[in-house]
Amino acid sequence: MLLFVAWSPVTIGGQLDGDASKAAPVYKKSAVMKTYRTCMKEKNYAKARQVIESAIGTYAEAAADPQLYRYNMDVLNELIGIENRKIYLKSNPDTIGYFNYMYDLYAMGLKCDSVEQARLHEKRAMGKKAEPKLRAEAGGVVLPYMKNLLNAGKFHYQKKNYAQAFRFFDMYATAKSSDFLSTTKAATDWSDDRTEVAVLAVLSAYAAGNNAAVMTYLPTSMGDESVRVRLLEIGSKAAAELHDDDAMLALLEQGFEAYPDVNYFLMALVKYYNDAEQFDKALYKVQRMTQLYPNTRDYWYMMGKEQMLLGQYDAAFVSFERCVEIKADDAESYSALGNIYLHEAQEAYVHFDMPLSDPKYSTTKKAIMGLYEKSCAAFEMARKFDEDNHELWLSGLRETYFKLNKGKELRALEKYK
Repeated sequence: MLLFVAWSPVTIGGQLDGDASKAAPVYKKSAVMKTYRTCMKEKNYAKARQVIESAIGTYAEAAADPQLYRYNMDVLNELIGIENRKIYLKSNPDTIGYFNYMYDLYAMGLKCDSVEQARLHEKRAMGKKAEPKLRAEAGGVVLPYMKNLLNAGKFHYQKKNYAQAFRFFDMYATAKSSDFLSTTKAATDWSDDRTEVAVLAVLSAYAAGNNAAVMTYLPTSMGDESVRVRLLEIGSKAAAELHDDDAMLALLEQGFEAYPDVNYFLMALVKYYNDAEQFDKALYKVQRMTQLYPNTRDYWYMMGKEQMLLGQYDAAFVSFERCVEIKADDAESYSALGNIYLHEAQEAYVHFDMPLSDPKYSTTKKAIMGLYEKSCAAFEMARKFDEDNHELWLSGLRETYFKLNKGKELRALEKYK
């Protein structure tokens, strides 16, 4: 049986409840606190936390009240205590939950202090004398967990939960450097672990793909000389991902100057300058390496390639000649020498327009053919030492065999596609 009840409007603060959605919610701190205290007395900490956070999230007055954040810290402290006892008693503790409560406690402490400082600033702006009332008290709640907050980051790092690891390292560094804690008496007993924590923050942030965070902690992390080379590499890669070319180049240049034997910095710089068609800058880097390591073939080869990009064929020839002195079976360098001779022959052939009656005709043509012969010989050496790599010699041999009228050898190349 359905019962129909007549509806009559009820006013709240002078407005019909049917239009209540249009009115701003009314905050009653006394009601919130009554519910909160009841929950705390009943040890219903989850509900107590919900009551405080709901008020903060709903009412502007609550969000601007530092005392509510302080109350929430008490709730979190109780939740931490519960898990701590489980850990001590080895009674199925929730380690992740324990760490998360601790993180939230610090976040709430920082927020409590921030809101109180904002309120004090307003009062001082009006000429009123105002001193913090909650800072020392709130600081006393969080201080005992500083070491565990850092350990939480290390725990997640070892588990390869890098995003979570960074979250805790970041909170630890933020809290430790904040006025909220740094002005407390206990802060004078802290060891200076800023560099250590910054290194951990950079490593975990990079592994988590948080490039902006990498750049935030990178300057401090550089204080650790034992891993600086790795940090410079990470920083340059993070800057590249952020499209910050200035920062990337600065880190690469720093790495190259300090660690020239680490090929990453050289190769990254050469690639960047080549992509930007700044071949002279790339050449400068490689020249530095040939000076430091005169018997390393790869650096001479790189220098030869850069010199060719700059049109410095005579210098490139010297570089590739040095390569085959160091490595007698260097097919790539023989191919490069062949290309230089071929280029010179082609340039000379294009400008060879003198008549047969010219006294210099015969000697000039002979010189051009001599270039083709040298080019052919170099390509044949490339073929000898790396026959499977057709790109090194096939095209060059086809042209030089044709120019030298070596029909038999040219026909033999027809089997190659």
